[in-house]
Parts: sequence; structure tokens; C-alpha cells
Amino acid sequence: RRLDATPKWESSNNKHRLQSRSHSFGSMDALSIDVTSDAADDSILNRVGMDNGVHVSADEVVLLMAVANETNSTIILSNKKGLVGGFEGSPMPTVKVTSGVSVKIPVVIPRIDRIDENGEVTDIAAELVSRTALQWESEVVEEGDDNTEKIKRTGRVRIPSRCLREIIDEHQSFASRICKPPVSLQVSIGEEAKSEVSLKIGEPVQVKTQVSIQDWVPLDVVEKSKVTLEFCCAEKQPGNNSSTSGRMPYVWCGQLRRTVDLSNDDDDKSHCARIAFFQCGVYVVSACAKVSSHGTPGVEEFWWAPHANIIKVNEEIQ
Repeated sequence: RRLDATPKWESSNNKHRLQSRSHSFGSMDALSIDVTSDAADDSILNRVGMDNGVHVSADEVVLLMAVANETNSTIILSNKKGLVGGFEGSPMPTVKVTSGVSVKIPVVIPRIDRIDENGEVTDIAAELVSRTALQWESEVVEEGDDNTEKIKRTGRVRIPSRCLREIIDEHQSFASRICKPPVSLQVSIGEEAKSEVSLKIGEPVQVKTQVSIQDWVPLDVVEKSKVTLEFCCAEKQPGNNSSTSGRMPYVWCGQLRRTVDLSNDDDDKSHCARIAFFQCGVYVVSACAKVSSHGTPGVEEFWWAPHANIIKVNEEIQ
């Protein structure tokens, strides 16, 4: 789904303005929750396992910001808090936008805590507006209105809070898409808990995953929630052997799924199985936690582990 919004604009010259649109990308998809009401405060914390969706239980989320330059000159976008956008391997400290052009900027922001540092329910709309606000300045010095003074236009562009809250009201999956996940999930391979191993064909290895519930989840929500752990394996760039043999290049030994009891302290909330491979290749192994609520039967939130594990299978280990 797409989120379109015209930003609140503050500029030293109101003859020109910028328009900004922001829409979902990656794990952000739609906005929900009226964070200004008491009912919304409850739903932000209680909305666990109530929205169908597939997410990654990572600490960050990716947004795609679109900014259109309707001024008469090229502008340069910047962010006082750091980078405008980009990723670790290709950061974008500033972004140049030509007059009449719209650019789309990938922005990585930390997932929002549902409870702030004061112990209050977070105003998610205000927090998102703050984290995505940008500054701009014109690249060239332009003439003033009286043609006697040279000025350099500057301003700020951000999503309007009112517009964002209206969109939040219309959707019910915002908290799970932009806020921190209700569970923490880890996956390891072998007895030494490595993230990457090398195996010979036919050699089995143990895969283990463990889930924990976050402290902010209310106890009554924990009691009515169910979490099912499930393993998954896929081959990276499958070769001709796996595509023509007509059989799976690996086999799991043991149960793929296990439902953990969140309210039982004696349950270690973990699951393990063994996997063996019959063909050479590079494989990725991971696990997900399917979170559901007794109040919304048939609805599941899929939370994948933040990192997959690598298994390299060869004829013989070098």
C-alpha cells in the first residue's frame, strides 16, 4: 500500500514550496492507530498477533521518501541528525534535486519504541515526523524581489502530522510495521552456535532457534497469544543439479514447527532440528515466529529472524 502526503512546509520565502510524498517500502506498508486517544494507547501495546503480515524482527526499518522540487532552482537536501538516506554500503549524506524533478530516497530509521523513555505510550505519528524531517537550501544565490539583494533560500520539509494521523486512523497494521517487534528471535547452527558452517554431502547439522517476548508486552496479552516456531531452508542460486533432479537437495530430521507456551516459565521457548544435504551448493537457513492472538483467529504475524545462517555444502571439506 502507498502512503501519499503533502508536507508541512516552513521556508524563508513562501513564493516557492516543496511537496513531499512518503510511501511504504520494505517492512513498512501501512499506517494505523490513533495515538491521540486512550483506546489507541492501549491498542499500540495490545496489538500483538492481530495483523496478517510478514516482517523481519530487526532493529531498523526502511522507508522510501519521495521529494518533489517545485522551486525555480536546484536544492540540496540534508539532515542535521546525520544521513539523508541510503544504506551502510552506499550512504547519502546529501541529495541534490533539480528544479521540477522528484526523487525517491531510501531512508533507514530505527524501529520506534512503543513506550518512550518516560514510561509513556509513544506518540508514533510525532516520532515518525521527527525522524523523517529534512532541511533544504537552494544551490545558487537568487535575486531578491527588489532585484537589489542576493538571498539563499532555505527551509524544511516534513510529513504533516494531521495528515499522518488521519492515515494512521484508517489502517490497523502500523504498530507491527514501524514499531519494535513483540518478539526477539535468534537462530544458530551446530553446537558452537555459528552463523556459517561448511559441511560434506550427507553430513547432518543441528539448527536451533529461540524466541523471547519483549518486556513491553502486557501480561494479559502474553496469556492470550500463541507463538509457533518454524524452520526454513532455501538454496542460493540453485544449480542445474537441483533443478533437474526433481527432488529436494536437503531433508529435515525432526519437527519443523513447535508451539511454545509464553506463560510457562518452565518452557525454554526454543526449538531444534537437524538438516542434511544431498547436493553441493550454498544454502540459507532461518526461522520465523508465527504470532497469533486468541481474539483474532486465523490471523498470524510472521516475524523472521534478523539474520539468516549460511551452510556451504561440498564434496569434501577443504
